[in-house]
Amino acid sequence: MPLSLIDQANHIVLIAHQDPDADSLGSASAFYSYLLRSQKKITFYCVSPNIHSHLSFIPWTEKITDRFPADADLAISFDCGSFARLGVEYSGALINFDHHISNELYGTLNCIDTQAMSTSEVVYAWFLEQDIKINGKIANALYAGLMDDTQCFRDPRCTMTIFSMAYRLLELGANHEQCVNGLYNSRSLASLRLQGEMLKRMKLVLDGRLALFEVDQELLTSTGASLGDCKAVLSEAMALKIVNCALLLAVRKKGGISVSLRSDGMVNAASVMQNYQGGGHRDRAGARVADKSLEQIREEILNYINEEIQ
Repeated sequence: MPLSLIDQANHIVLIAHQDPDADSLGSASAFYSYLLRSQKKITFYCVSPNIHSHLSFIPWTEKITDRFPADADLAISFDCGSFARLGVEYSGALINFDHHISNELYGTLNCIDTQAMSTSEVVYAWFLEQDIKINGKIANALYAGLMDDTQCFRDPRCTMTIFSMAYRLLELGANHEQCVNGLYNSRSLASLRLQGEMLKRMKLVLDGRLALFEVDQELLTSTGASLGDCKAVLSEAMALKIVNCALLLAVRKKGGISVSLRSDGMVNAASVMQNYQGGGHRDRAGARVADKSLEQIREEILNYINEEIQ
């Protein structure tokens, strides 16, 4: 049981995944608030040192460090579908909270619910099972994660369970306005410039069923945007009636290609990304590829998608 591992530990490290989103950060933040009551030593870790400023409203993000403590005797990961996404080599006890169907089950204990739309749901359900009191900070962190992974509750898969959780978190102190402003109303000028350029360069391929975006470092430098700003345009492309998939291929500063795929369900995005040791969900998934060129990856993924469409 997770509680026994937590009770036995002296130094617990909470891990948000590389290039974290609000679900990973929010889930880890909620656990940070909970563990503060235990008076144990806690570290909030993320291998990506620069957390996007629009996520700074999530509690405890100022505590994040990219230095993994040598004396840690328990790690808890959040929203990390694969061990590689932790960004650290660690062989001790590990609790794995996640909702990805592609999760590698790398934990000593794996708390996985593939029916959940967010890891924040998994953590929330665990808190309820353990009769853990949810304060305002916990509620706000979990609400941010829920809002992010449901696209502000616009995802058609949202159920009464989702809305009941959202309602209860608001009752417990979650700040809807703060989460909306942080996640959706705090775009930078650089990100808007990047989105405009990406939409101008968008290509419709496979008879218009796939919206293709390719981003190099020159484009990021000229707009002043970051790699994390690229993904927002995928949702815009998916709004086109003829489009079934949106694919982003972005050149990383230190080498390799970042791949993100969105789908309306016709193509299994997670299955496609597993060809590159990535993962995610049927409707959205991603991977990092270090050993192939952008051109090779583009050709391969177009073939994968075309086969599934056919």
